[in-house]
Amino acid sequence: MAKRQYSHPRNQSVLQWSAESWAFLALRLFLALRFIVTGLGKFQNSEGDYAFSNLYDGFVASQIQTFSSKTNLPAFLSYPYIHSLAYVEIVLGTLLLLGVRTKHTLALTAMTYVSLAYGMMLLGDNNGISAIGTHLLLTAAALYFVRHNKIELVR
Repeated sequence: MAKRQYSHPRNQSVLQWSAESWAFLALRLFLALRFIVTGLGKFQNSEGDYAFSNLYDGFVASQIQTFSSKTNLPAFLSYPYIHSLAYVEIVLGTLLLLGVRTKHTLALTAMTYVSLAYGMMLLGDNNGISAIGTHLLLTAAALYFVRHNKIELVR
């Protein structure tokens, strides 16, 4: 009697992937690239040059000034957040792109979007809230479809 070999669904050819698998991959790649580009953009100046000084003298300085003048948020809460945001975005985007603990990375991405939306709420920036809300919905959809993930570096 010949042994029957079963292939695990993760070992399927890409041609046999379900629509849900393709939807998840598209969401994952979009969200990953969006976070990486957004994080790197905080290091860029108006001439297109990237440097740490652009992050700290540009983005960080302007956000600290904005939050201290327009909100009652204590500086001890906003300073560490603003200083680490670009790095968090780049790291989460890279982990998502590579597929490292995808479900957990997506959950952290969603919480980052919630925190960004809260900042926009404090500033009264309705356009920013809407844009972040859209990304949060896409992240929630990716979390819903994560069970259809076919490509992961670390599970």
